[in-house]
Amino acid sequence: MQQIYAYHQAEETDRLAAERQLLNHVEDLYGLFIRQLSFWVEVKCFAERRIEENMHKNFPTEEDLNPNRRFVNNRVLNVLEANTDLQRQMEKYKISWVDNREDFIRSFYNRLREFPEYVEYMNSEVDDFAHDKQLILDVIDNHMAEDDFLFDFYADRNLDYNSDYQMGLFLLWKFINEMDASFNADTLLPPVYKTDGDEDCDDKHFVVKLFRDTLRDADTYQQLVKDHISNWDYDRIALMDKIIIFMALTEFCQFHDIPVKVTINEYIEISKFFSTPDSRRFVNGILDKLAAELTADGKLVKTGRGRL
Repeated sequence: MQQIYAYHQAEETDRLAAERQLLNHVEDLYGLFIRQLSFWVEVKCFAERRIEENMHKNFPTEEDLNPNRRFVNNRVLNVLEANTDLQRQMEKYKISWVDNREDFIRSFYNRLREFPEYVEYMNSEVDDFAHDKQLILDVIDNHMAEDDFLFDFYADRNLDYNSDYQMGLFLLWKFINEMDASFNADTLLPPVYKTDGDEDCDDKHFVVKLFRDTLRDADTYQQLVKDHISNWDYDRIALMDKIIIFMALTEFCQFHDIPVKVTINEYIEISKFFSTPDSRRFVNGILDKLAAELTADGKLVKTGRGRL
């Protein structure tokens, strides 16, 4: 959706170049996910170094000599640090925290220690994998999404991260949430596309086909929408709403295994985040009308799962 929007805004004509940019953008998003994983590992490593430094002070306190090691012993972070696939992905995306330890990592670690979730975690009598995992999930949920310092840091490294930061956090949260105690140093991280490695990568095919077909049939969809709006001036419809409707129409007509209701619900959700407050009702109403007409005209044919 973002790439189609950029294509229309720029009045682009080179669709192949735009398609390559789309696939590069997907790779960049995965790179952000890897960077977010490695960030947590680096925070843990910084905490270890801090403990070590405090123990070697000239006049260490009792806390310095007998530190609470709960965070640095976090099972999730330690197994991620040892994971060879994460190390390989960090090399691939050229991720290093060497130049950021003294400001960025320290700043976040100091804020982390003040979070109520962290304080409760460090003082809890429960010590298991589930609680180690829950700490990270809680911090992602309650703090990282709204942390302007983190957002600015990532955006400075890649302009695409401006729009991808929240999605990158969702991928991080989803991965940690689904992680179990069997994860070890040799476990492979999830790939860029869920169907990577398959002879026919369905997920990548879906991305490319949805992009191509939406651009190809935009004029047809434009006329279809014009024919079904009353008391609306087509030119006053937000470009984002038009794109959302065009993409949904592409799924209606070209992706026969996706149920109509699934498509409508998906694009209503997208409209909530990326368009105007009134877009949800407008998108829902238009798609309901168009789905009914396309079905009556025999142009909306669903097979397999799409018939559900």
